[in-house]
Amino acid sequence: MSKHTNTYSQKFNVLGDVLDTLRFRGSVFFRSKLAAPWGMSLSKADSPRFHIALKGNFVIGAADDENDDGIVDVNQMDIIMLPNGNEHWIADQKDSQLIPSEEAGRACELGNPLFQRGEITNKLICGQVEYDREISHPILDSLPSVMHFPNVGETSTIWMTVMLIDAEMQMEDNPTPIIDRLTEVLFLQLLNNHIRDNKEAGGFFAALRDQRVCRALELIHQNPQFLWSLEQLGEKVGMSRATLNRKFKEFVGVPPMTYVSHWRMIKSHHLLKYSSYSVEHIAELVGFSTARTLNKAFQRHYGYTPSELRKK
Repeated sequence: MSKHTNTYSQKFNVLGDVLDTLRFRGSVFFRSKLAAPWGMSLSKADSPRFHIALKGNFVIGAADDENDDGIVDVNQMDIIMLPNGNEHWIADQKDSQLIPSEEAGRACELGNPLFQRGEITNKLICGQVEYDREISHPILDSLPSVMHFPNVGETSTIWMTVMLIDAEMQMEDNPTPIIDRLTEVLFLQLLNNHIRDNKEAGGFFAALRDQRVCRALELIHQNPQFLWSLEQLGEKVGMSRATLNRKFKEFVGVPPMTYVSHWRMIKSHHLLKYSSYSVEHIAELVGFSTARTLNKAFQRHYGYTPSELRKK
């Protein structure tokens, strides 16, 4: 296996583990053929949202650190994602009249979709990705406010996933679970694409691009139960304690040992909420000597006990 392939595998494993543990779950909330002029406003959401241009071009208005006027031109076969769920609008032209997206959605549900008079100029799929907001992770702070994936390309795996989503949505029985799973795959593909093609992307994504820091992350994620020390991690990845500490903090935002403790809390929260394992077994899986030790650390971190979480 080549050095490049091995590094990419490590990135995928860590990223996949983070997305699975944070329970990223996709869904499509709007799919329609539209006749110009058309325009919709979308209020702020607590989760990432995306828009796919299956046919035709459109514009999107959203606040962006790199684009002062917030206007982004979206061409056919482009995908636009707003990881922070910012308030925004989409339209065939920037001066088109806007209606709330909720109103357009209700019209579709009632079998009387809007923007259908005249020649069809656009075909869109709009979706969102929910996650467990009780859990925080550096990856959430590493995403820009607007992510634009231009000209995805018919032969790319990303566009093949889009076509599968579109095909499933055209089926009469509309199998939502399949569409949801495909949407999650699409989200993971877009994040992997962002890591690969944006060498300037910082934060957690920069950590995934650095071979040795990524290797340290992989070790932590694969073995959260191991009683890691800074010296042991450094030996495993071929870095001195000082260098690993500095590089890890530079990319991830916290020192390695802080990340280890934080990841154990995230994993324990995930297992308490979504598994039937006993607290004793979960403590063993995430690296605590006893259930009592986990209980104390968990309450200190989240403000409630494992039993209170399960009662909720």
